Amino acid sequence: MRTIYGSARSESEIKRSRFISSLARTDSEQAAREFISQVRREFPDARHHCTAFLIHQDTGPDTTRSSDDGEPAGTAGNPMLKVLTESGLTNVTCVVTRYFGGTKLGTGGLVRAYSQAVKQVLEAAQTVRIVTQPSYRLHLPIGEAGKIEGKLTQNGYQILARDFAQDATLRFTARPKTTQSEIESYLSSISGREISVQMAPDITCELPE
Repeated sequence: MRTIYGSARSESEIKRSRFISSLARTDSEQAAREFISQVRREFPDARHHCTAFLIHQDTGPDTTRSSDDGEPAGTAGNPMLKVLTESGLTNVTCVVTRYFGGTKLGTGGLVRAYSQAVKQVLEAAQTVRIVTQPSYRLHLPIGEAGKIEGKLTQNGYQILARDFAQDATLRFTARPKTTQSEIESYLSSISGREISVQMAPDITCELPE
């Protein structure tokens, strides 16, 4: 699944109309509506705040909504949503705020203007890929923990948690596509003895694109 990191903004002018595009990562419909309200409060004197959002659902189709907010029907919200959908991103909300410049753009002109406004802000956004990775739990003597943790970190493993009681417990993730047997073989090679790991709950993480 692909989405954006944080938010982005861009601005353009067409025949003296000012278009301000605001884009944000929104992981729920409530978050999307809150972001729309936030932009409306930021530009209270604008004539239009046209919107589109797309929220991923684990079961069933994604939630999609759009609004022309006073522009002629079908000239803003739907074109904006089409661009978002075609981008391959999800959990995103876009608000295009328009300050009318006095010159009408016509139906086709509005469709192009709102579509381009979304494309422009998408180009300004940082995208990330959300992936689910397995995690592992390793029990070992405290005296070995520092050395093993250091080696794991140096070789691309991510330490998620540490617990030091009578023994040490490390929870970590491996590099993508690394198997459990490969992890155990690596750990055994650096410790000089046979080591086994236990599967732990999967984690969700974001990888920059």
